[in-house]
Amino acid sequence: MPLTELMNYFNDQLQTQARLRELPKTGFYKADNQYWARFGNLILGSQFAEILSAKDDQLIGHYADLFVRSSTGNLLNIDDIVNALEDKEQVVHLDRLVRTLHSLNYLQQHDGFKGLLALRVQARHILSVANEHGKAFEKILSDCGLGPERVVLHTKLVDIASLPHFQQALTNYRERQYRIGISLHELPDWELLRQFELQPDYIFSSPALVQQLIEQPNYPLGSTRILVAPEQDFSQYKLVQLANTRFEGYVQLASNTQPVFNNSSIDESQRLAS
Repeated sequence: MPLTELMNYFNDQLQTQARLRELPKTGFYKADNQYWARFGNLILGSQFAEILSAKDDQLIGHYADLFVRSSTGNLLNIDDIVNALEDKEQVVHLDRLVRTLHSLNYLQQHDGFKGLLALRVQARHILSVANEHGKAFEKILSDCGLGPERVVLHTKLVDIASLPHFQQALTNYRERQYRIGISLHELPDWELLRQFELQPDYIFSSPALVQQLIEQPNYPLGSTRILVAPEQDFSQYKLVQLANTRFEGYVQLASNTQPVFNNSSIDESQRLAS
């Protein structure tokens, strides 16, 4: 199905859901040769960073990132937005909207590439869904012609009390053939992961934290591979050191990491909201 038809198909579904569930106005549109999404007064855009092999710098996948602006153009933080939502259905709808947007833009920009696609799942989304995690998004990926085996769904563990729910959710993802990723930002995140019964396929972390982890023999990684997020002081020397471990790749951000929110994308967003 051509991408424009696919976008219209998704819009029909989204707008029906929004009416039935009293959700904010939502939908996709195309401007400046890329896809955008609208959620209430928010404008959502995609950006992809390359995931390069630690051994030979070959392209092995793409890491999807999100940029959010208000209708007036102010840059916003998606975590603040999600945490401020009181309605669980809005959390689930917004998070699924974001990943569908990334899928559309991925096909627009990288159609034909068969590597990994790393997509973030909001922790509040996982906690808001009771069971069958990944079922609805699997249908979306199928409509896009993407198999879940190429998709890494990554999230951050919250606390000890929620670990059983995350265990069930990520088990559901794996049963549907998604690859599983856990984001580690600091050592307490690693302590949570140690108590997690499910071993992730990938760890997303910073070079500095990964270096600490691999130097501690009491922190076995098992078969887990590591994808490292960018860090300004990440030198090629460190990369060579980490390449001898289970470190598989690293994220290479372009010099301009933000999509252009110009007048045409904002104007089209305002037309969609009217």
